[in-house]
Amino acid sequence: MDHKAENMNILLTGTQGYRRGFIANHFLDNYRRKYNIYEYAGDIRDWDQDLTDFDMVVHLAAMAGVRMSHKKPDLYWDVNVVASQKIFDSCVKYDVPIIYASSSSIYEWWLSPYAMTKWTMEHIAPDNSLGLRFHTVYGPNSREDMLYDMLQQGKVDYLTNHTRDWTHVADVCSAIDVCITEFDALKNHVAVDVGNGAPVSVVDMADKVCPGNDLPVVAVSGEREHTLADPTILIRHGWRPMHHVLDD
Repeated sequence: MDHKAENMNILLTGTQGYRRGFIANHFLDNYRRKYNIYEYAGDIRDWDQDLTDFDMVVHLAAMAGVRMSHKKPDLYWDVNVVASQKIFDSCVKYDVPIIYASSSSIYEWWLSPYAMTKWTMEHIAPDNSLGLRFHTVYGPNSREDMLYDMLQQGKVDYLTNHTRDWTHVADVCSAIDVCITEFDALKNHVAVDVGNGAPVSVVDMADKVCPGNDLPVVAVSGEREHTLADPTILIRHGWRPMHHVLDD
């Protein structure tokens, strides 16, 4: 199959469901004219999909958010691992390649149930697949529990001393586009980082979004202190991040 061809029939998960899909909806809105994108509208836990007419699956449906995973670990496991296994098995059955959402959290997978589910996904994914390790995605119309959006809404009570590799949702979507067109070359890497490679502290980001916020800084456990992507592989294949959190 020539994965560089436009007008591929792509089945996209993640535009429906819990809090609706942040990345998936942006990808759908911006790339529907390049690809024939079909939304999987059901709960992925009920997956029973015929993939005969599809050239690729882009699997972005997931339970996201580190802190909530500590409260609902069983739900995260059912959605991110058990349901994803059904999708992976289906892709193997129909010999359809799959790109799926992983996470930067896998680098310290023991810190949270969420990180554990993404680490497990990478280990159960089929050979004809590529995981995308997203690093702290931000941007317009994000989930209501994401820090960047909460700051804009004035719903943040404190900050942390963490640093994050903030990655704009538009750059994430362009990375997915590159991964689709360059899939045959990239799949040998198993999973790749998606991020700027330029971390910014939570405090500096908050000062940019809400100048003079005067929010206290507190210690938080159960998540990574610092994240830093290595986007070298994607850059070699033509991807370039166009946004920086301190410039937007």
